[in-house]
Amino acid sequence: MNVAFTIALVILLIAAAIVSSRAIRRGTIGDRAVAIDGLTALITCGLLIAAGLTGNSTFLDLALVLGLLAFLTSVTVARFIERRGL
Repeated sequence: MNVAFTIALVILLIAAAIVSSRAIRRGTIGDRAVAIDGLTALITCGLLIAAGLTGNSTFLDLALVLGLLAFLTSVTVARFIERRGL
C-alpha cells in the first residue's frame, strides 16, 4: 500500500512542477489563474493522499477548506478578468 501512495505523491510532484512552471512563465492573467488553480488542486490531492496514508482526518478538513478557498479565488479572478476584459 505504501508503494502506491509513494508513486501517487511522485506523480503529483511532477505535475506540480509542470504547473508551477506554467504559472511562472509570462502569459495572460487567465493562464496564470488556471495554473494556480491547478496547483491548488494538486495540493488538495496531496492532502487527500496524506489522509489515506496516515489515517488522520485533519488532512480531510484541510483539503475541504483549501478546495473551498480555491473555488472562491477562481470565481473572484474570473470576475476580475471579465470586468477588465483581459
